[in-house]
Amino acid sequence: MNKKKEISIFIVFLVLIVFAGIFLKLSIFTPTSAGEKQSDIVAALIIQFGAGTTEPEAKNILDNCNLPTYKFDYNIINTPGYYIIVDKNKTNDIRDELRKRPDWTDPVFPDIDKGDYYIITVTGQAIQDKNFLEILEKNNIELEKFIWCRAKFGERPMSGISKERADELKGELEMNKKVFLVQFETIFS
Repeated sequence: MNKKKEISIFIVFLVLIVFAGIFLKLSIFTPTSAGEKQSDIVAALIIQFGAGTTEPEAKNILDNCNLPTYKFDYNIINTPGYYIIVDKNKTNDIRDELRKRPDWTDPVFPDIDKGDYYIITVTGQAIQDKNFLEILEKNNIELEKFIWCRAKFGERPMSGISKERADELKGELEMNKKVFLVQFETIFS
């Protein structure tokens, strides 16, 4: 009788494990926590570095932020983006001077505050403008090129990190002088 009881308990135990495996979502198979929607998952960070940032430097900056496992792509955008660095005290004067030009187009991105100076993005159209280049020369400002990189999280499709964790990483990365901007790439973008 004792042996029959042990076998029946073992069978009940196996049946419970099978039902649990069928009906419960196991965290091993999901890239995110059960409460998060796929739209709240950040698949990658798109990071804008200043001119002259080499691939090893960019990778080192990311490694110092304790990013989860990621795949790194350096200089992902072939079309260069341009910027100027303007002293915080001169930003309004430079902006006013640029806006006086009839063909000036404000850039898509807002100015990036980096403490004592601002990073002002410049459109590709502006770098061809003789008047714009004269303003830069007059104010002793150099035109620089951005370097765009991607840190893609996880090795499986549909994997990523929470928006909250991505916000933390963004704040930490943007504290670095060589990092100008961090954007999120969602799973569905």
